[in-house]
Amino acid sequence: MTPLKELMNGEEMNDPIQVVKHELSYEVRYGASGVPYIEKRWSVYKGSQRIQAALKLGYTHIEGVIINVWRI
Repeated sequence: MTPLKELMNGEEMNDPIQVVKHELSYEVRYGASGVPYIEKRWSVYKGSQRIQAALKLGYTHIEGVIINVWRI
């Protein structure tokens, strides 16, 4: 993702990012070509461009909220 131009030009981040906390399975699963699948504990539901802008601007922390949805 490319960072939002507005944020790179100095506008404030008004909304927090939204992240989903996943339940990890201890059963080994396989992805493409039989490569073991590495599960993620967290994923970004909304706000990935804000994360990219924050990284490029040198931020160490940004606001986020944990959301749990049944299906994404």
